[in-house]
Amino acid sequence: MMSEEAVSQDPPELRALARLLAEVVPQLVEQLVVLRPGRVHREARVLLERPLLAHALALARGNQLRAARMLGLNRNTLRKRCRQLQLVPSRLARRAGTPEEARRG
Repeated sequence: MMSEEAVSQDPPELRALARLLAEVVPQLVEQLVVLRPGRVHREARVLLERPLLAHALALARGNQLRAARMLGLNRNTLRKRCRQLQLVPSRLARRAGTPEEARRG
């Protein structure tokens, strides 16, 4: 866990985001406890991870290697998580598509 001292040394923009998250997380947990008891951590992670990975891929214009580097992940880890979160068509689905779609994947 990060110490309070480390957080206080963050740029003001990151501190503002941390405050925003601190306000939203309790509501998220309360909702998930009701909707998905016993799966709160997993569901919260998916709720954050899906838009995070999708946005990184958008910033990298679909280039998985660039997105993985931006996120500090191994490319294969990114590909696996995208498949699990259904963000990127599987290899078989791409093969079934047009040749142009297969090259872009």
